[in-house]
Amino acid sequence: MSISWERSATAPEINTALDEVAGEFHNGGTCVLRFRQTAEKNRLAVKRDGSAWLVEYEKTFYALRGAALAAAGAETEEETCFDTHGILLDCSRNPVITPERFKHWLRKLALLGYNTAMLYTKDAYQLPGETYFGYMRGAYSVQEMKEVDSYAKKLGVEMVASIQALGHLEPVLRWPHYARSPLRDTDNVLMVDAPDSYALLEKMIGFWAESFSSSRIHLGMDETHDLGRGRFMDKNGYENPFHIYNRHLRRLCTICKKHGLSPIIWNDMYFRYGNKSQSYYGPTEIPDEVKKEIPPEVQTSYWDYYHYEPEIYAEKLTASRELNGHAPLMASAIRTWPVFWTNFDLTKRTVRPCLEGCRRSGTRDIIYTMWGDDGGFCEFESVFSALAWAADCAFHGGKDDEARAAALYRTIFGADYFLQLKAGEMEQRYEVGDGGFNWIMAAAVMWDDPLMGIVWHEYRHFGEDFWEKALAKWRALLAELQPHRHETGGGDLDHACFILEALTAKVAFRLALLDAYRKRDLPRLTELAEKEIPQVQQAVAAFEGSFRKMWFRSYKSWGLEIMQIKLAGLRERYTECGRRIRELVSGRASKIEELELAPDTMGVVDTRYRMNVTGSWFI
Repeated sequence: MSISWERSATAPEINTALDEVAGEFHNGGTCVLRFRQTAEKNRLAVKRDGSAWLVEYEKTFYALRGAALAAAGAETEEETCFDTHGILLDCSRNPVITPERFKHWLRKLALLGYNTAMLYTKDAYQLPGETYFGYMRGAYSVQEMKEVDSYAKKLGVEMVASIQALGHLEPVLRWPHYARSPLRDTDNVLMVDAPDSYALLEKMIGFWAESFSSSRIHLGMDETHDLGRGRFMDKNGYENPFHIYNRHLRRLCTICKKHGLSPIIWNDMYFRYGNKSQSYYGPTEIPDEVKKEIPPEVQTSYWDYYHYEPEIYAEKLTASRELNGHAPLMASAIRTWPVFWTNFDLTKRTVRPCLEGCRRSGTRDIIYTMWGDDGGFCEFESVFSALAWAADCAFHGGKDDEARAAALYRTIFGADYFLQLKAGEMEQRYEVGDGGFNWIMAAAVMWDDPLMGIVWHEYRHFGEDFWEKALAKWRALLAELQPHRHETGGGDLDHACFILEALTAKVAFRLALLDAYRKRDLPRLTELAEKEIPQVQQAVAAFEGSFRKMWFRSYKSWGLEIMQIKLAGLRERYTECGRRIRELVSGRASKIEELELAPDTMGVVDTRYRMNVTGSWFI
């Protein structure tokens, strides 16, 4: 589809933005657009106007969303209750998106109705004189981030820095240069009060002040559970973490003020330090003197990716506002971790009540985080279907219309919204006692060792036929997606099929192996070793090849080695499985010890690679 509009009757900033997104529409024909700016706050109206479409908008990003809705043939009136409606993309857990690919993201985000974007970078940026900061991590240069910022501004999108200025700095502190220096408190927390810490932080904040034109910066500071309990305690003795935390925050505010920046921080540690078990969501007591020490210019950010009740969000957002009187930023999530494909089911269960909680509490700033825990192996572009739905929900008072979201998605991405959601069902939901539910984590199954079967045994806790049912569901899903492997406009459905082919091959092989081993069916065991193990290895290799293709579509090269090491190791373990089978069949071994085990498990699956691939702690 092509779009046309009368440039002389259109605001210059809208002309500039439309020039950038004009090639992003995938419907047939031509859509003629007219634009009228309105003073009515938060308003967007899209309606037919003879042979053209009239878009009434307040801000640039409303106009772009309106253009996309018009191209999708959707007459609508919308009113978002958010000033900040944005995303946070994790660039700290291996994938570091290239500036060029993120421009692609920015065009899509603007058309969906997003006006803010953060690239979460623990250390993935270059600092002068700091060789090991972002070392071998694809770190961004100032020039790259300036380029992204300049492009985002054309689309009416604000780029906001998202870093870590206290904890979560284990990628930096792992290097001896920093581990042995005075700026390290614990394995992931900086030493508060140390001059070396603030010299480094000055460089960190200065990088983003130079790179982005926004006056906002997110300093992180979450999950510092062991603050003041490492070298700090050795040096100074015990000090209440509230006071250490606030003292550090005030120092950071001084640096931010010098650079003309307004700080944002995650606020979990205020609630955690006030709770004996450091629970974010439990009852807490934050002394008044602690609240008074929080600088009033700091915006605190409440993150919650887990609750299904709007009351919880509203209550916690109100409590966040009461910390220092500053209206909070809400951080919800599109569930990209620890999954190969966006878990839309879980996203919808948490985002909808979160949006309602924001409305009830008067919270006007929201971002949707997209984390990459345990290696960032998700097909992150599968998030766009969820982002299309979330925007529709946000712009319509929580009353989403999936048909409208699907039409908008197809117009922007040239792909089927519902197939994207269907692919997410590779994360299978299953019921547990009293109406609860849990998930078969596809990544945990992928890492599971063919001999030890740590994940296998845990899921068997939920039924002797658990794996037979899981295999049947994955096969049915694969059959449904197979005819659409060519769809790559959003999440790559060909890649989804490669994932499913590897999972089904693994599970089918394990079922056959256990059956043949139990019966001591030597001909069948021989067939498994000679024919079926190579087939499983081929499926894993095909998935690895697809993953590499996806990686170089979007990311810098650094970080890919982690997945390649994991999958090469998995293929080698199948080779070892074949060796062990041949030794049994030939009589050189009387049993395969790993297959003799029938542990009394509890149904607990940790999704992390190191917890599933081996029973050894040393990996």
